[in-house]
Amino acid sequence: MNAGRLDVPAGALAIVCAILQAHVPAGAQVWAFGSRACGRAKPYSDLDLAIDAGRPLTLDELAALGEAFSDSDLAWKVDVVDWRTAEAGFRDRVAGDRVAVRWRADEAVVPP
Repeated sequence: MNAGRLDVPAGALAIVCAILQAHVPAGAQVWAFGSRACGRAKPYSDLDLAIDAGRPLTLDELAALGEAFSDSDLAWKVDVVDWRTAEAGFRDRVAGDRVAVRWRADEAVVPP
């Protein structure tokens, strides 16, 4: 896992965390990957998130997440991947570059 910082402005990260808190099962792990996790983001680069809820997410959970992100005030798209149903090759590629997202209310930290 990458120990780097997530390239997301503080206000946008607060929106992301609020959506995750409303729609992701407690205890799930959330990682960012892609350009915003690897330091290659442009201002309108999407945010790629992988969610491991310890079980596959339901279609209703995925739909609610997608709708919440789509309806949000974020200036860019958020793509969500269910870690439990993702192909092994994908998980292997992402595992080394992912950045943990501290999203739960008791741990959410907005960077300075």
